[in-house]
Amino acid sequence: MERWIAYIDDSQFNLEALGHFLSEAFRVDCYLSSPTFLKSFPQKQYDAILVDLHMPQMNGFETYEAIVQHPGYNGCPILIISSDDSIEARVKSFELGAVDFINRTTSIDQMTAQINSKIQFFKRHRSILALDGLKVDQTQLKVFIHNEEVLVTFIEMKLLSILLRSYPEGTSKEDVIEYIWGDNIVTDNTIHTHIFNLNTKLTKWPHEIRISKKKIGFVEIVQKRKE
Repeated sequence: MERWIAYIDDSQFNLEALGHFLSEAFRVDCYLSSPTFLKSFPQKQYDAILVDLHMPQMNGFETYEAIVQHPGYNGCPILIISSDDSIEARVKSFELGAVDFINRTTSIDQMTAQINSKIQFFKRHRSILALDGLKVDQTQLKVFIHNEEVLVTFIEMKLLSILLRSYPEGTSKEDVIEYIWGDNIVTDNTIHTHIFNLNTKLTKWPHEIRISKKKIGFVEIVQKRKE
C-alpha cells in the first residue's frame, strides 16, 4: 500500500527536488504555502505531513498548530524539516508535539526511513480514525459523524476500524473475519448483514462500505454515487 504524504515548503526548488526523490517511496502532494495546504486539507487523509520550518506567511511552528487544531486532522505524524539544525529549533519542535525534526542535509534514504518509521508507529498505535467527517474513537469506543455520536455495535466498530486503516485499498474478507471473529466460522451473509446495518446508520457520511467489484473477496470504503 502506497503511503501518502504532504510536503509544505515555500521554495519551489525544494518542492521539486525533494518531492521528486520522496516520490520514489511515497505518493507526495506538494504545497508552496501553508494556507494553500490548509484549504485542501479536509479532503485529504495523509499518512504523514512534512513541514518546512522557515516560511514567510506561516512558519513551520504556526503551520503545525493550525494542523493539529483543524477538525479534519487525523492524528498523523507531522515532521519539521529545515537546514536550521539549532538546539532551539529542535526543542521547540518537540515541545509543540512534532514527532521528528529532519535536517535538510539528511540523505534521502535516511529521510525515507525516518518518515516510514513514524508512519508505521502511527498506524499501529493511533486511537482515532477519521475520514470525511467520520471519527472512530477506539479509546472511548464511540463513533461520530460531524461531531454527532452514532450508536454502533462493537462488531460494527471493529469493521469500521479495519476498513479505515486500510483505506482506500480495502481489506480481504479473510482479514476482516480474523480481526473481528478470530477462528470462528463466519458466512458471507453475516458480513453482508453487518455492512448493510452499518451503512444504514451512516447515511450522513459521503462514503459507504461494500463488497469490492474490482478486487474479488475484498471489502472496501467507497464514495457514494450522486443521485
